[in-house]
Amino acid sequence: MTSEKIIAIRKTNRTRAHQHFESLMSITEKMMNDDAIINPSAYNSLSPTKFEDKSVEMIRKACANTPFDADEVKLVSGHRFPDIIANTFYGVEVKSTKGNHWTSVGSSIMESTRNVNVEDIYMLFGKLGGNVPEVKCRPYEEVLYDIAVTHSPRYLINMEIDKKDTIFEKMGVPYDELRTSEDSIDQVRRYYREKAQREQKIEMPWWITSANIENPQSFNIHLWNTLSKEVKEDLQTKCMVLFPEALNPERNQTKYNRTTLWLCSYHQVIVPNIRDFYSAGGKITHVNGKKISPEVPQVFHRMVNYAERIQKMLSCPSTELLLLMQDYHPSMLHSVDKYEYWLGLCCEYAKKYNVPLREWIKTKPVFTFSKKEEAI
Repeated sequence: MTSEKIIAIRKTNRTRAHQHFESLMSITEKMMNDDAIINPSAYNSLSPTKFEDKSVEMIRKACANTPFDADEVKLVSGHRFPDIIANTFYGVEVKSTKGNHWTSVGSSIMESTRNVNVEDIYMLFGKLGGNVPEVKCRPYEEVLYDIAVTHSPRYLINMEIDKKDTIFEKMGVPYDELRTSEDSIDQVRRYYREKAQREQKIEMPWWITSANIENPQSFNIHLWNTLSKEVKEDLQTKCMVLFPEALNPERNQTKYNRTTLWLCSYHQVIVPNIRDFYSAGGKITHVNGKKISPEVPQVFHRMVNYAERIQKMLSCPSTELLLLMQDYHPSMLHSVDKYEYWLGLCCEYAKKYNVPLREWIKTKPVFTFSKKEEAI
């Protein structure tokens, strides 16, 4: 048995200490696979909790003739990350599946329950299905290939991927940098949004942001007409700010897509007829009693009604709104006068309808409609 202890080695040479940990996990993998060949039915029947117990047992046995102390290999599991701590600074996250595959859902990307002392983590994965159960051990960050959302964003595990196919390689951010970042959620959200844009997909990232990660979100999906007047007005205002393309007559088939996705993914709100969200199906036929030709969508009436509210929102934008601008309207984020930038963009769309939008907002004329405007 080696007389040199892992803590002493770590103090003088962390690279060498990591190599010893790598060796310990390699020994553990071999011992568990050899044992599974001899006792396949014993492994087939293990529950996730019992598999953790078996992992601790085998890691302790693997400590013989290594710098690691078997008595310092402890199962913490439960709501702590990682599941096993070895000699304070080394961790093992344990996963298993009853299937005959090497994939699973992993831990939260936030790692809020991570042991603060652990610096080096391995994944110990048990594939307990099939004729002969198998175990693989690999560095934790090398087996995380994507992110999905359950009740929180979590890594997806694949024990057989190449290092170049990890989520960190795809994002261009090292694991340790992402996990310690104060805006890890925002980085992930931006990655998936930009990925969708590159692939020309009409998709929107899940609702979680750094701004609302700690706030409770509704468990249920809501219909627009069930919301309070105050909530409707707040959401309508934000939609007009973020998605002014709803005014564009040249994008009739797609101009409401981002509004629809954002309301659903960020606020769990469904609008059955998104066109009515803006125009309520009617046309403006008269302005101050004078007939106009051609008639124009009622959305411009809404723009006039919401202009003051929008100006107030953009004069002192909240942190949440700034983050949303960064994702959905970055050019507005960098403008000096955000309201004037927004209004200028809307006026460009209005010109295509021969609508003097800026004048209408200033004078607030009386409108007559071809169809009574519905309250939505």
